[in-house]
Amino acid sequence: MVLLILIALCLAGAAVALVARAAVFPRIRADQNVGRIAAYGYGPTGAPAQRRERTALLPKLAAWIGTLLFHGATAGRQEELRKTILAAGAWKTSPAVVLGYRALGAVVLGGLALWTGLGGGWSPFVVAICGGYGFAVGWIAPLFLLRARGRRRTERIELELPELIDLLVVTLEAGVGFNAALQRSAERLTGPLGDEIRLTLREHHLGLAMDGALANLLHRCEVPSIRAFVRSVTQSERLGISIGQVMRELASDIRKRRRQIIEEKAQKAPIKILFPLAFLILPALLLVILYPGLYSILQTLGGG
Repeated sequence: MVLLILIALCLAGAAVALVARAAVFPRIRADQNVGRIAAYGYGPTGAPAQRRERTALLPKLAAWIGTLLFHGATAGRQEELRKTILAAGAWKTSPAVVLGYRALGAVVLGGLALWTGLGGGWSPFVVAICGGYGFAVGWIAPLFLLRARGRRRTERIELELPELIDLLVVTLEAGVGFNAALQRSAERLTGPLGDEIRLTLREHHLGLAMDGALANLLHRCEVPSIRAFVRSVTQSERLGISIGQVMRELASDIRKRRRQIIEEKAQKAPIKILFPLAFLILPALLLVILYPGLYSILQTLGGG
C-alpha cells in the first residue's frame, strides 16, 4: 500500500514539475531573441525597450517568494544558480523566480500529500513520510529540469560547433574579417549555438571588446569545445597568428571531440536500456513463454 502511495506521489510530482517547467519558461522560443536584446535596454531597432506591464500572477508570486528566500543566499550559491539558468538559455528568468517556483512546488506537493494522507485516515508515520517525500520532490524537480535542459543544450552546442568553424574557415579564407565572418556564420545557424553567437555579437556591438564578449560566451557555455574555441581566437589575435589556419586545426580537434561524445552515448545505451528491458519487456516475455506450460502443469496436477 505504501509503495502504491509513493508511486502515485511520484507521478503527481512529475506532473506538477512539468507544469512548473512550463510556467518557468513562458514563451521562450517566441521571445528569446527579443529578450536577449532587451536585457541590455535596447529594442530591435536600437531604441530603449519598453517593459511589459502584463505579467502572469504565478511568475509574480514566484518572483516575490524567491526574492525573500534569495536575499539570504550566499554569493557562491547565487552565481551557481545564475550559471545554471544561463546554460539552459533562460535569459529572461531570474534566479529569484526559479527559487520561488521551487518553494511553491515544495509547499504545493507537500501540502497535497499531507491532505491526501489525513483525508484517507493513514497512520501519522505514513502521512509524515508522504509529506516529506512530496516536499522533497517539489523542491528538487524545478532545478533538476533546469539542469537537464542545460545539459541537453550544451551537448547540442558542442555538436554544432564544427559547423560554425567550417563556416568561419570558408569566410576567413575568402578574405573576410573575423567579426564579419562570425556575423555571417551566425546568420546560418539556427540552434542554440547560433543564439549564443548572436548574443556575443550583440554584446560586441554595444561596446564590449571581442575578448570580453567571448569570455562571456565561455561563462554561459562552459564546455571543452567552446573553451578551446575561445582560447584559440584570443591567442591568435594576441600573437598575430593567421586565424584561418588556427580555425582549420581547431576543426579537426573538435571533430574528434564530437566523435568521442557520440561514442560515449553509444556505450551508455546498453545501460539505459537495462531498466525497460528488465521491468517491461522481460516480464511480458516470460509470461507469454512460461504461462502455457505452467497452466498445463497446474491443470494436470489438479486433475490428478
